[in-house]
Amino acid sequence: MKSNIDANRGLNAVKIVMDESNMDLTWLLGTLRAVAPDVWGSSDRRYILPQKMEDLEKPECLKEIKDKIQRLASLKEMIDAGSISQEEYGFKKNEILSKN
Repeated sequence: MKSNIDANRGLNAVKIVMDESNMDLTWLLGTLRAVAPDVWGSSDRRYILPQKMEDLEKPECLKEIKDKIQRLASLKEMIDAGSISQEEYGFKKNEILSKN
């Protein structure tokens, strides 16, 4: 699925083409920002994002990012529900981030 967004500025037209992987990445990063702002706002996000930008074109890379973010979301739900302590949250978060 492809979508085109036109932004007309005078005589120049800018087209941004977004494919599914771009939309997936946008959604994943927005989700990360919402469920783990402590990771998003720190250098820890380097453990979520790939080291090379071209890796984002590989489906397995997006799958790995998605898996880590989903696991962080589950942790947030558990801490919000009082199912785990802040210490357990920190330990499990570090465990997720350390896996490559």
